[in-house]
Amino acid sequence: MADPSSSPRRVRVERNIYRRATGVFEVGFKDGAGKRWRTVQGGITAARAVREELVARRNRGEQVQTNTRRCFADAAAKWLDGLVRDLRSRTEECYRNALDRHLTPRFGTRRVDAITPYDLADLVRDLHGQGLSESSSAIAIGVTNRVYRFAARRLGWSGMNPVSLMLSSERLKPSQSKRRRIFEGAKLEQTIAAAAEPWRTLFTLAALTGARVSELLATSWVDIQLTDGDDAEIQFAWQVDRRGQRQPTKTDGSARTVPIPRELPLIMVRHKLASRFTKPADFVFCTRTDGRLRQRNVGHALRIAQRDAVDDHGRPTFPALHVPAKRGKPAMVAYGELPSMHGFRHTVASRALLAGESVDEIAFLLGHRDANVPASVYVRELPDTRRRSLRRSRMLGEFSEILKP
Repeated sequence: MADPSSSPRRVRVERNIYRRATGVFEVGFKDGAGKRWRTVQGGITAARAVREELVARRNRGEQVQTNTRRCFADAAAKWLDGLVRDLRSRTEECYRNALDRHLTPRFGTRRVDAITPYDLADLVRDLHGQGLSESSSAIAIGVTNRVYRFAARRLGWSGMNPVSLMLSSERLKPSQSKRRRIFEGAKLEQTIAAAAEPWRTLFTLAALTGARVSELLATSWVDIQLTDGDDAEIQFAWQVDRRGQRQPTKTDGSARTVPIPRELPLIMVRHKLASRFTKPADFVFCTRTDGRLRQRNVGHALRIAQRDAVDDHGRPTFPALHVPAKRGKPAMVAYGELPSMHGFRHTVASRALLAGESVDEIAFLLGHRDANVPASVYVRELPDTRRRSLRRSRMLGEFSEILKP
């Protein structure tokens, strides 16, 4: 019987790539300090990628030695103290939330080299199992990718980024999330009719333009052209964050000028006459003391309007808001069961699609950089029955001669 101690520690698989008895691959290379070994988390494909990267860096004369004991929490902290400080406050808040809630508790004490694509796939599955949205897992994976890229560029780390080795099926995309609720049928008009001012005007503007609530709250009177009803338009070039601070839109594609029908300027003029703050720089929608409205104020006002909305027969438009709880109070409504302020955007896109508008025009109207988002997300918001009815009508128009008895 052979002595196990006499078996080699590693077996050569191909150039610079070896495999241990445990099945783990290692990459061996020489630099000025002699022979070095790099353990690879993954299969032969990952080992080849590490080998090519190390050889390329050595040929360029770069240092290939790295601190393999650096933990993920340390790399993430240095990343937060560096590049993240230049981001918008809301973006920084999302990144920090992903680290504090999901990444640091799970990977904080682990070495950067020890986190594998399988670990990240398990993270995505766990977040999805907790009922979190697909965007939550997308942000968590995106933050992980940024931490690894920062470690490679600024901290001298030269391993393989596990995010780059994830399969597409292991990532959940926001476009694969559940359908957002839209205002179907006459629910949009009934909600606006039940709202009190200034919310009725704000909801009307949202329903016609599809603007984000942050853009609506950042609009000042100088941004609206009201003098000529036939050439009326509104410019969206600003937004407010959750702290109420006004700043430019996130991307250049979000800044746009939207034409509005001549009836809307009449509504805006009536709103302006009732306001105490009508200077060009004043906000169109503000509190009675010229204070800035917050997004939570708008969301609360929308829920009140939905509760008071009724149809032509006096029945509640949203029955879910009138289900009594055990103690006589309204029952809690699950998140996503009712249309939110973002539902105005989805409703505008859905109706525009039904009216025959191109996705490029809808992308411009909603302030997207290109037509990918309307094509992948908003198309899914059309109710199936309406889409089937539209398809039947189109087939009848195209093949009427064939269908004649």
